[in-house]
Amino acid sequence: MNPVESIAEGATDEFAHFEDVPAPWTLHGKGLIVVMRSKAEKLRADLRIPSTIRDTLEAPLSVLMFVDYTHSNAGPYKELLYIPGTAQFTGKRRPTISNIVVSSASSVKNGRINWGIPKNLCDFDVTQGPEGLQEISLHQNDLPQFELAYTSGGLQFPIHTSLVPGFMKTLGQHWQGKEFVYSPSAKGKARFAKIHLLNSLGDAFPDLDIADVVTALEITGFEMTFPVAQITPA
Repeated sequence: MNPVESIAEGATDEFAHFEDVPAPWTLHGKGLIVVMRSKAEKLRADLRIPSTIRDTLEAPLSVLMFVDYTHSNAGPYKELLYIPGTAQFTGKRRPTISNIVVSSASSVKNGRINWGIPKNLCDFDVTQGPEGLQEISLHQNDLPQFELAYTSGGLQFPIHTSLVPGFMKTLGQHWQGKEFVYSPSAKGKARFAKIHLLNSLGDAFPDLDIADVVTALEITGFEMTFPVAQITPA
């Protein structure tokens, strides 16, 4: 079993005592979207991506997202997630989250049971450096997992999921023998950002190369809705 899968499966009962918070959810916050070039053959060889995704992964582009949710149905929390590309689900290819960590145990439990999202718990350290540099570092059990730093500037412009191509709007997840399909919606204000540091240090995320960054957007006034998922046996 690869590191991501062993973390996810081993931690399942750890969060059982947290309250169920059923979908739909509405969340507010701010964050960063990083669009990257990616190579499917490299990602399919990376054991930090679950085998249910690796086996059918296609990945001309991938997305890394950091979100600081100030309000959600499960309370405030921070999140870093990676969408490596699309994988095969029943009858269709869909974008899928392969790696994701959050700062809230309630978000871990309910993200798994509501949408099959393979969340794991992580500590986040978010600071502001000189000249507007935003610095984000992640740790699990005191072990460093990820470093990210960026600056942003320029005029803001509205952003909405209605602008996203249709085939990218609906995500799929495999979790504990089930297939989850869901179509989140989001809106906010964006401005371009520059990535200064992007470094995977542990087992939580695959190797990512800052040289593969295509573009990045800082998002503020962020509102996202996660609907009830369609759940079927995998």
